[in-house]
Amino acid sequence: MNRFALTQAGQPAWWLASMLALLSPALQAADLHVCDCGDNSLPACVAGDDGNSGVSPEFPLRSYERARVAFAGLAAGDAIRFCRGGAWDVDTAGERWVNAACRAEMPCTVGAYTPGWTGADSPSPWIERRTDRHGFALQDGGNADHEEGYVFEDLHISSNLGEAATASGFLLQNDIDDVVIQRVVIEGFRIGVHLAGSNECSADPLCDGRNERIVLRDAQVDGNRSFGWLGSSDGSEILDSTFSNNGSLAVFDHNIYISGASDGMRIVGNRLDRATLDASGHCSAVSLVVHGVQSRLLIENNAVEEALGMANAGCWGIAVDPGYSEAEAFTDVTIRGNRVRNVGRVAIGVASCQRCVIEDNLIVQQNAAADFDSLGIAAPDRDRAANDLPMDMVTVRNNAIYFGPAAIGIGIRLNGEGQAHLLVSNALHYAGTGPFSCFDADDLPARYQAMDHNLCFTPSAPGANWVRGVGSLLEWQTATGFDLHSATLEPGFSDPAAGDLRPASMASAMVDHGDPLYSSAADVSGNPRDADPDIGAWEWVPTVPDLIFADGFDSLP
Repeated sequence: MNRFALTQAGQPAWWLASMLALLSPALQAADLHVCDCGDNSLPACVAGDDGNSGVSPEFPLRSYERARVAFAGLAAGDAIRFCRGGAWDVDTAGERWVNAACRAEMPCTVGAYTPGWTGADSPSPWIERRTDRHGFALQDGGNADHEEGYVFEDLHISSNLGEAATASGFLLQNDIDDVVIQRVVIEGFRIGVHLAGSNECSADPLCDGRNERIVLRDAQVDGNRSFGWLGSSDGSEILDSTFSNNGSLAVFDHNIYISGASDGMRIVGNRLDRATLDASGHCSAVSLVVHGVQSRLLIENNAVEEALGMANAGCWGIAVDPGYSEAEAFTDVTIRGNRVRNVGRVAIGVASCQRCVIEDNLIVQQNAAADFDSLGIAAPDRDRAANDLPMDMVTVRNNAIYFGPAAIGIGIRLNGEGQAHLLVSNALHYAGTGPFSCFDADDLPARYQAMDHNLCFTPSAPGANWVRGVGSLLEWQTATGFDLHSATLEPGFSDPAAGDLRPASMASAMVDHGDPLYSSAADVSGNPRDADPDIGAWEWVPTVPDLIFADGFDSLP
């Protein structure tokens, strides 16, 4: 078939064939193959033809648009596969990828295949948008119908519009559930992945008007103009991905921006850096921020870092706090085992948070006091509005914090409102000579269920306060009865300047001196704590694996 031949209606012959296929899904092959040789393809690339069936990898289809139209007719479990080493310069094609037949238990896949002219280690298929449209819009039009069960994998998608880009790499909207996006590169759009909510439901009985269980895994999300990820939905996950150089507007743009309302989201094992760079290359906004109404959110084992000296004051690490005029609330949030290094004023902050736990985090701050004073952990990190949820029952335990010689500030703040807070088993080392307070706390007995078994070492700052405005540990103990088992001893970090905050040996003051009732159940590496738990993020084990804080950070500039 000549792919340029026209039907009597004036449409290309391949278009008519694809429409007939949509009416007869059973005629669709299990896999359809697509290959084109745009500007970013390998030299050996061999293009397909939209007049082919696409059933065989030897006779693939060619265009992104042909693949998009065919996707709508796939049966559950079928796939569209783009060729490795191939590339698509997409100018005029549509953007919606919608199929009501796909199922969560039998998803439709858009992925890659290896053609005969290259090897399995060849680059992922590269799809570049050259007009201001989404890479993949998982979005039916008008009132929402329910769709579910998509997998997008092993793809490289980009926009070449630079600052003019307003579209997203992946747009998910109108009741789309159970989507996995994995092993992808997303770059150059305004938003990398956008969870955009839903219109009102149509008459579809399966529609509930919510997006749910969207998973981004093992992705590289770089250089998107406003956000790497924007939005939230119940049960969604951001896993083992890299977010770098996303955002351009100071304060307002972010690598990851969880917004709206959701329950049970998980942000685990990601690496974030170079957030919202200004003209001089300095980070100028929070790298991972959460606003809205969020419950049972887990932020765990992420690495958030900026190169030394390249963070402005507003370049916070992780913040779960209100930022809107409407009421906001955060309940049962866990921030655990994260590594935050050389960010701006606040490494980890929360506000309007109830039953929230901040534990086993490792924080290193070596930026200079001339740039800003710093807070390792701040609860609250900002004032809330009257309609926001009051902070209550916040736990800050088993965190390890090092401030370098050039830094000043406060190690941990937990004060201002609420009751039954826990502030236990934290280890702090301040190596500087300037103004520093280990803690910022209230002298109200009802405020804390426990504040004890903490270490704070300030060898070169004899005027440092144990608690801001109170004075020494002894003065604090006398005034409040708190911290009776706490000490100003050196924690004994292995190499804090290099970011290794493990106990150097069994003789470390951290070992076996944690709170026996309220310490975290396991350490940062997942090892369970024993009956005499340690202070800080690590539990001393003679055979502890060599998992240092840096975790590859040394490769950064």
